[in-house]
Amino acid sequence: MKKFKRNKASKRQKGVDMISNLPDHVLQLILSGLPTTEEAVRTSVLSKRWRYLWASIPSRDADCTRKLTNFNESEFKEFVDRLLLDRSVDLDSFRLRCENHYDMSTVWRWIRDAIIRKVKLLDLSFSPRVDDDQVIRLPPILVTCDSLEVLRLSLSFTSTLRLPTVTGFPALRVLQLNSVHLRLPTITGFPALRVLQLNRVHLMDVDSVQPFLRSCPLLEDLSLIDCFSYSYEDPLSYSDEYEDVDVDEDVCISCLNLKTLRVHNRNIGTYTERFGYGGSSENYVLCVYLHVFCPKLVFLEYAGHSADELLIENLDSLKKAVIYPDGRAHKEITFESYGANTCQLFAGVSHVESLSLNLFFIQAISTARDSNGVFAKSLPNLKTLEISTTIDDYTMNVVIRILRCSPILESFHLIIEEEIFWPEVWKLDEVLTHHLKRVEFLEFNGEQQKLDMARFLLENGNELEEMVFSWRGKVNYHEKSMEIMKEVLKFDMASSTVKLITLLKD
Repeated sequence: MKKFKRNKASKRQKGVDMISNLPDHVLQLILSGLPTTEEAVRTSVLSKRWRYLWASIPSRDADCTRKLTNFNESEFKEFVDRLLLDRSVDLDSFRLRCENHYDMSTVWRWIRDAIIRKVKLLDLSFSPRVDDDQVIRLPPILVTCDSLEVLRLSLSFTSTLRLPTVTGFPALRVLQLNSVHLRLPTITGFPALRVLQLNRVHLMDVDSVQPFLRSCPLLEDLSLIDCFSYSYEDPLSYSDEYEDVDVDEDVCISCLNLKTLRVHNRNIGTYTERFGYGGSSENYVLCVYLHVFCPKLVFLEYAGHSADELLIENLDSLKKAVIYPDGRAHKEITFESYGANTCQLFAGVSHVESLSLNLFFIQAISTARDSNGVFAKSLPNLKTLEISTTIDDYTMNVVIRILRCSPILESFHLIIEEEIFWPEVWKLDEVLTHHLKRVEFLEFNGEQQKLDMARFLLENGNELEEMVFSWRGKVNYHEKSMEIMKEVLKFDMASSTVKLITLLKD
């Protein structure tokens, strides 16, 4: 009998790992796409081919709080040391979260090792141990690093950060500081800084804000989110703990190249109470007097507790404003006390093309004692308006005044929070018939009062091109949207070309 030789099985048939045969740069991309550095390091056990491959990826991530890692302090320290051991590969980013488990000499050593590898992005979250010095001074190697472009630093409200008093960070474009007492220097320099974000920061010397901003000549984007200073209105609330804190409450934001400004103060009371500051939470404010002078500003977002006096000057370039005041930040606040200030702010942004206003803003204007004296006479450039309001005589009077001041308004986004009663004053005549092109009902849920308003707008909007119903509830959207659209299609429509759109917004 003739015997046939059995062919050797192909490598593919033997189950050889084809991925391992890919070029290094492809495997590095795969490893870089893994969620954590720990997972990339684990691939070293797959084969000799993978043993040191993880060390060639340009990002490092070490987080002691991640559930995937069950490291104790000693093991985590060894892990971070291993991540930074090889200095042959430059780093695009290094993220470190170690809380207060290690002394500052260890933390600074890790940061130094990352800087030696020409790191571009540092994302750091740590705090000194209880028995360590709580004043943090950035080491010279960090200040003078010429590769660093992005620095994110999260500390704790037990620590005070002192920025350097000399020009530094020659390549830094983005600086984000979170949860810290911050003492700004009066003389410093960030020659390349374009984005500055301060989140939950206690400004210990607010009079240094403007000199500091002046030292950032290229700054384009500034965010002050839940930042605060301390107001000593009650002498008994003063304590030795804050004897070196400057209590000047006049903040001036004057940046010649600033294009985006966000000021949020929604959670001041929450943070001051959470971290155990003395005195009443009403003593914590961003400032009493806020002066904004930014001739190239394009976008302004102002939310939460408003300064007692707000001066806005030279914002001729402003295109979009989002104004969401909130009196709940202080228990003693009233609509009347906010009214004049709100009207003044409104007049300062009256030339924008896009404007978003919340219910508190509308209510504050409706109760202002002299709203006629400072209310914007005209919104000549306004094309897009978003308003959150109730339906009653007081609020709708304000809404209608705004609409009638908007001769070229094209898009009107409306959030109706509550219908108290339908006012007879809801007559917009020429505003609707000659200009309005788009109406959107935000957070729509099939409410009858919104359908009544939709009917009115469709019957009177001769130039209306689009009406959008943006649903807020997935269940109601799937159950009711088609029936609602069938009902709306039966309405009389002044415009023969209007499009009706229903959609679900997350």
